Amino acid sequence: MLTIIPLITGIALSSTTALAPADTIPVDTVSQKFTDNLEELVVTAKKKVIKSDGATLTYDLREDTSSKGATLLDALKKVPMITVDGQDKIMINGDSNFKIFVNGKEEPMLEANYDKIFKSMPADAFSKIEVITEPGAKFDAEGTGGILNLITETKQTSKDGYTGSITGSLSNRESGVSLFGRAKYGNFNVDANVNYAATAISDQDQKSHMETIDYNNSQAYKLVREQVQKTGFHFISSTLNASWTPDDHNIFSFGGSYTGINAKIKKMDQHTNMFDTEGNRQWGYSQYFKGNLKMNSASANASYQHDFKDSGKFTLAYLFNFGKTPLHINSVNEADYNFSFPFAYSFNNMDNYTREHTVQIDYSTPFGGEKHLLETGGKMILRLNSAYSTQGSGTSADNMISDDAGNVFMNQMQNIYALYASYTGHFGAWTAKAGVRYEHTDMGIKYLKGDPRKTWSNLDDVVPNAALTYSFSPMSNLRLAYQMRISRPSIQQISPFQVNIMENIVQLGNPDLTSQKNNKISLTYTNFGRVLGGNIGVEYSQTDNAIESYEYWEGQTQYSTYANIGNNRSIALQGFLNINISPRMTMSVNGRVAYVSLKSTSPDYSNHGWTGNYGANWAYTAPGDIKLSLYGGQNVHNVNLQGHFSGFYYYGLGISRDFLKNKSLNLALNASNIFSKYSSFKSYTYTKTHYNYNNFQNQQWRVGVSLTWKFGQLSAPAKKVQLQIDNDDKVSTDNGQGAKGGIGL
Repeated sequence: MLTIIPLITGIALSSTTALAPADTIPVDTVSQKFTDNLEELVVTAKKKVIKSDGATLTYDLREDTSSKGATLLDALKKVPMITVDGQDKIMINGDSNFKIFVNGKEEPMLEANYDKIFKSMPADAFSKIEVITEPGAKFDAEGTGGILNLITETKQTSKDGYTGSITGSLSNRESGVSLFGRAKYGNFNVDANVNYAATAISDQDQKSHMETIDYNNSQAYKLVREQVQKTGFHFISSTLNASWTPDDHNIFSFGGSYTGINAKIKKMDQHTNMFDTEGNRQWGYSQYFKGNLKMNSASANASYQHDFKDSGKFTLAYLFNFGKTPLHINSVNEADYNFSFPFAYSFNNMDNYTREHTVQIDYSTPFGGEKHLLETGGKMILRLNSAYSTQGSGTSADNMISDDAGNVFMNQMQNIYALYASYTGHFGAWTAKAGVRYEHTDMGIKYLKGDPRKTWSNLDDVVPNAALTYSFSPMSNLRLAYQMRISRPSIQQISPFQVNIMENIVQLGNPDLTSQKNNKISLTYTNFGRVLGGNIGVEYSQTDNAIESYEYWEGQTQYSTYANIGNNRSIALQGFLNINISPRMTMSVNGRVAYVSLKSTSPDYSNHGWTGNYGANWAYTAPGDIKLSLYGGQNVHNVNLQGHFSGFYYYGLGISRDFLKNKSLNLALNASNIFSKYSSFKSYTYTKTHYNYNNFQNQQWRVGVSLTWKFGQLSAPAKKVQLQIDNDDKVSTDNGQGAKGGIGL
C-alpha cells in the first residue's frame, strides 16, 4: 500500500489568491488517474484559520481545535476585530453598532439579544464566522460597525447521496447536542441543522457590587447595592435550506429557521443601603426577584436566480421574519432599616414583537471581457414592531394590580425603499469599486392605549462608498476605502416604558430618536506568504448625531436613556498576523489601538482616551494526529461618553483527535478561564453631580468535552442562488456602557 501525503502550507484562500482550496479539487479526477496503480490515496492540506482581503475577514471554526464543544461567545473572543467584554457585549472595530446575519440573512432576534443567546449557542453549529467591515452598496446602509455573518454548512453537491454529523457536548456550564445533515437527489439539494443546549451541572452565576455617590447630599451620600444572580436556560435552533436546479440557467431555493430560548431567573437577590458622609447607615432594603425571559424567532425565505447566456444574472428573493421576546419579572420587597415600600410585591412584564416582510431584486452583468462588473437592484422592507409593557404591585403575589398610568402599548412602523448601483473594474494591477445607495424611510410610532400621540417622519439618505485596491501580487494588496453607514433606532431604544424592576433604577427609551450617520475612511495592506500572512490598517471614523446612552439623577433615582447627542471621532491602528512556524505548528496574533474623542450637547458631556485590545492563537499537530491549541487576549481599556471601563482578559486551550479509518469520529477537550471562578468587569460613570462605580463579576470558567461522529459522503460544490437578503438596519441596543444594576442573562 502506497500513501501519498503532499503538504501545502502558506496558501492564502482569499479573493486575491489564484490557487483553489484543497477541498474543491474534483475527487473523480484524482481517482481516475491513480486508482489502477494505488490501493489508497491520502491527500492532506494545511488550511488557514483566518483569511482576509481587507474588506471581509473569515474565521474558520472547523480548523480551530479549541472551539470544538465551546459556545459561540467563546469562539468570538478569538476572532480578530471582535471584542467581547465582561458583560458579553460585542464590539466590531470598537463599535457596538453592527448587524448579525446567519448565512447572509438577518436574524432580528439575535441582534437584540445576542448577549443572552450566544453564550448558550454551540460554536459547532457554525462552520465559519465572517466579519464584513465594508459591506458596499448592495447591502443595507445600516450598521456602522459592519456585519457579523455566521455561516453554517450550506454547500450543495454534484453527486447524489447524503452526509451528516452528530455532536454531543458536556461542560460545567452547559450540555448540548447538534445534528447536521445534507442530501442530494437529482437536481434537488437539501440541508438541515438542529442544535439544543441547556445548563448542565450548575446554573450560571453572576454578581455585582455598585456604589453611587451624590456630591450634593451629605445625608444620602453613598448608595451601595449588592446583587447575586443565578439563571438557567434551554436553547434550541433549527435551519432548513433546499434548492431545485431544473437546468443550467435557473435555480429555485427556499428555507426557514427557528430560534428559541427559555431562560429562568431562578435567583436574583439585591440588597441596597444608603450611607451619609460619615459612613453611618441611613436606610436599607432588600428585593428578591424571579422570572422568565423567553425568545422565539422564525423566518422563511424563497428565491429565484436566472443566469443569462451572456453571463448576466437576475435574482428575486422574499424573506419573512417574526420574533417575540417576553420578559416577566416578579419581586418581593422587604424593608430592612428606615425604609418603607408602598407594596410588598411588584411585577414588570415586557413583550416585544417584530414582524418583517422583505422583497429584493438584483441584477448583475459583467462586460469588457469580464474586467468590469455592474450591479444594480432594489429592496423593500415593511416592518411592524410592537411593545406591550406593563407594571404593577400588590399586597401579595396573587393580588397585584396593574399601574395603568405607567403602562405602554405601542407600534413602531418602518417602511424602507432602496435602490442601489455598484461598479467594479479591473485595470491591470488596479481594482476600483464604487457604489451608491438611496434609501427612503417612512417611520413612526403609534400608541395603542392612553397616549393619543402619533409621530411620523420621512428620511431620504444617499449613501456612497468607494474602494481602490492595488495588487502587488496575487498574495498582497493595498486597499484605500471610504464608506458611509446609517443607523435607525430600535424598538427598545424608542419605547418610553420605564423599566423600574429595581428600586431607584429606571431604564427608558426616547420616542424622539432619529437616525445617525457614520463616515469612515481606511487604508489597509494585506499580504499572505508561505510563512507570514495578515494585514495592517489605519482608519478614521466620525459619527454625527450619534445615538448615545447616558445617565442622570432625579433625587435618589438613577435614570438611563438615549438621545441623538453624540459627536464621535476616532482614529485606529489595527491588524493581525498569521505565522506558519512549521508544517505542524501555526500561530496568529491580532491587535487594535485607537484614540477616541466623544462630545455631546444638552446634556453637555465630553470624554476622550485610548482604547485597545490584543489576542493570540497557537495550534500544533502532535504525533499521533493529536491537535493542540492555546488562545488568550486582553481588552486593555475603553471609554464612553460619561466614563470608562476597566480591562479584562481571557484564555483557553483545546485538545482533539480524530479516530476510525476515515476520521469520522472526533473527541475534543477544552477549558477556558480556569484559574478564577469569576471574571471581573468594572465600569465608572461621572456626571457633574454623581459618581457611579460597578464591579460586575461573571462566572466564565469552563471545562468541557465533545464527541462528533460524521457519516455519509458527498463532494464537489455546485452552484446555488447567490442572492441573500440582508436586513442590517437597526442600531444596537447597547453602546457598551456597562451594567447599571439591570438584568444580565
